[in-house]
Amino acid sequence: MKNDMTAIPFYINSIAGATVQRRADRYSFGKHLHTSMEIYLIRSGSCTMDIGDTTIHCAKGDFVMIFPNVVHSFYLDDSGECTFCHIHFFTNLFARIIPSENTPVNLIHALLFASPACHRQAADSELEELTESVIRMYQSGAHSPAEINSLLLCLLMHVLHRSDPDGTVGSQPEFQEKYVSFALNYIENNYMHKILLEDIAKELHISSRYLGKLFTRYMNVSPGNYINIYRINRAIELMETTTLTLTEISGRIGLKDSQHFSKLFFHIIGMTPSAYRKMFLQA
Repeated sequence: MKNDMTAIPFYINSIAGATVQRRADRYSFGKHLHTSMEIYLIRSGSCTMDIGDTTIHCAKGDFVMIFPNVVHSFYLDDSGECTFCHIHFFTNLFARIIPSENTPVNLIHALLFASPACHRQAADSELEELTESVIRMYQSGAHSPAEINSLLLCLLMHVLHRSDPDGTVGSQPEFQEKYVSFALNYIENNYMHKILLEDIAKELHISSRYLGKLFTRYMNVSPGNYINIYRINRAIELMETTTLTLTEISGRIGLKDSQHFSKLFFHIIGMTPSAYRKMFLQA
């Protein structure tokens, strides 16, 4: 019997980290972004996060999920303490799941369209249990990736239901969500080359102006800014996982001018690429 090529390999580990952490004494972690999705569940104390263009203040019981390719920071406003559940996971497997027959996009895009940049809510008992169970099972080492992925899937579906209880995602004209989803996938697959909005629009047989308006409405950021952020995120990943020079990294992410790369990096992250790499190596 041939393997089903559409099968989702849930045996692959999606977790990059899952811990309970404690921070105190005006701790801060400056502007950064990553390719994984990030979850916080505040267990005690309080903290502040800058996520995209929004600042949120979190206290005990708050649940926050930050999407990939979103610039954010985390800090404590005073000398108190904050304890929180913290999960980083990669979205590859879950981006292959269509959550509803009425939703023309994958699970990650459905979540993103319902709550651009991040999702925040007061955690209910089910969300608390799911979050803590993922951490407990991951740290025990006694459970398979498939078991943990199944819990993560339950968690994501629970969040989708809470962020989009009336099914707004999927109730818009189907083609609109498909257009934006196609643009996101196009950027992911072509960021290392020159990208023009006109090229994406041509693939969809629509005008670039119309696509730009749709993209900005759904993503709360313009296509051009999203492409820049996406590229800088990939640059950070290369800084952390390779010994490539900054000039080589600039070329790998589709920016042939290393000076432009440095200026763009500073604009998005607030420090130069060399300073960021030095900070990472010293961490």
